[in-house]
Amino acid sequence: MSIEFAPVGLALLLSILHLFSKRISKYIEKFHIEITSFSAGIFITIIFLSLLPELVKGVEYTNIFLFMLVGFAVFHISEKYVYQHIKDKKKLMKDLAEIHMFGFYIDHFVIGFLLVLTFLAKGSLGFFVFIPFVLHTISSSFSLEHCDEKAKVKLSRILLSSSTITGAIIASLLNFNQALFFILFAFSTGAIFYVVVRDMLPKGEGGNTFYFIIGALITLIAIIGVNLI
Repeated sequence: MSIEFAPVGLALLLSILHLFSKRISKYIEKFHIEITSFSAGIFITIIFLSLLPELVKGVEYTNIFLFMLVGFAVFHISEKYVYQHIKDKKKLMKDLAEIHMFGFYIDHFVIGFLLVLTFLAKGSLGFFVFIPFVLHTISSSFSLEHCDEKAKVKLSRILLSSSTITGAIIASLLNFNQALFFILFAFSTGAIFYVVVRDMLPKGEGGNTFYFIIGALITLIAIIGVNLI
């Protein structure tokens, strides 16, 4: 059992960035659409070309697709329950905000988890995924601001900021137990699918297709470059 110091150190930097993202977001909020679309392109590409291929390696240890389904279903059912059973609008908005904040926690937990996994699979080449995660952390701060205002959960920002470093540490400690490692990884991936589709991809006419494509292409080139080295 050992801590992977390089990715955990990077995860700590992301947690610090997340903690102070409120101060950063007010200066770049006018680029919200561009950053969000760019980040969505990055994250979707990472999911399909990095997360899933690594996750499939866990089929020899457990039924990873079952745990992916459970992760996705838990978030979907939780949100639907709130919509269908809470009629008071003020309480509805507060409960939805809390669910979405939990979604952001899972999102950044997976980022820390993936940082460690990438270093385990590719060594120091894992530094390639750090920059996309920086952009994603900044992008998610915009949505987090609205959730924070509605939920008004004490210490919520500190708890959410700790998610990245927590994911990295847990991934390092669970590396010795492959079955448990892939169970948690699969559940988190299912949850992140729901978060991406529900909260990150721009709805309807929203978003900027050009920046989405640029984000996807840059990440694609980076991943191909890492795999060729």
